[in-house]
Amino acid sequence: MDGVWPRFPFATLVSRLRGHVVLACAISLFAAPSARAEDGSERSFFADWAQTAARARATQPAWSSPLVTTTGMLEQRFRFDLAHQQAGNGTNTTQLDGGRGLDLIVSETNEIQIAAPPYDIRTGPGGRGALEGFADWAFLRIKQRLAAAPKEGGDYFLTAWLQLQAPLGIRALTNNAWTFLPTLAAGKGWDRFDVQATVGGVLPAEHAATLGHQIVTNIAFQYHVFDVLWPELEVNWTAFPDGQRRGLNQVFLTPGLVIGRFSLSEDVKFTFGVGYQSAVSPHFRAKPLTPAYDHAWLFTSRFNF
Repeated sequence: MDGVWPRFPFATLVSRLRGHVVLACAISLFAAPSARAEDGSERSFFADWAQTAARARATQPAWSSPLVTTTGMLEQRFRFDLAHQQAGNGTNTTQLDGGRGLDLIVSETNEIQIAAPPYDIRTGPGGRGALEGFADWAFLRIKQRLAAAPKEGGDYFLTAWLQLQAPLGIRALTNNAWTFLPTLAAGKGWDRFDVQATVGGVLPAEHAATLGHQIVTNIAFQYHVFDVLWPELEVNWTAFPDGQRRGLNQVFLTPGLVIGRFSLSEDVKFTFGVGYQSAVSPHFRAKPLTPAYDHAWLFTSRFNF
């Protein structure tokens, strides 16, 4: 791998991963069916919640979530991701928990996500210009599944969601604008093969003349092998109709492999994956920096409960 890895906060990474495991296990204990009251008529709130999640999963496809493309399926899990990006200008950025976190199924057609704030570690060529800190926080996503069916009923989904991003990053990593991210997602499966796709917008509430609006499209092609292997190829495309990148596009190809789900306990399942993302368009442009980076290693871990 080209470039120099920036100073890496292994203690932060281990702490976050350990916290994810502990919280997933703790919630799964609450969500497990509880003992009935003496008259046999009561069940706990968490047991009812677990049943709601089970019904939501039973009425949709049973695919794995791609590495980059956000799935339109309803999920209940902790997800921790890591990306190491290397830009054409020599900048290296490692991002922890970028836009991931806690997903909760709250009804048979709804999910909410409470995301962890992304933490960036960045260095320039030769290790110069190092900085690290929190970036803007896409803290909340509300997902509405519009239609879905499991494999025996057609194997598809159609979902919409809205995500909110707060300008809470450090000075070097913030856009200084609240941002809205509406998205429409669709997916269709054919036996062991499935396609999942999204199209959405990045709409800043302020400074639009500089930041610009974005149209973001992702499509993931997956194949299911040996029960636990999900090799995939994703195409990630962003168009900039206005702002400082007006008229530009950036396209990434992302081959990857997702592996799981493995049972850690009766109620907790573990999935992990890795991918390599490469910019295929446009040619490097230094100012404004386009594409945002040249290539990236991607790592994911999920604890479903």
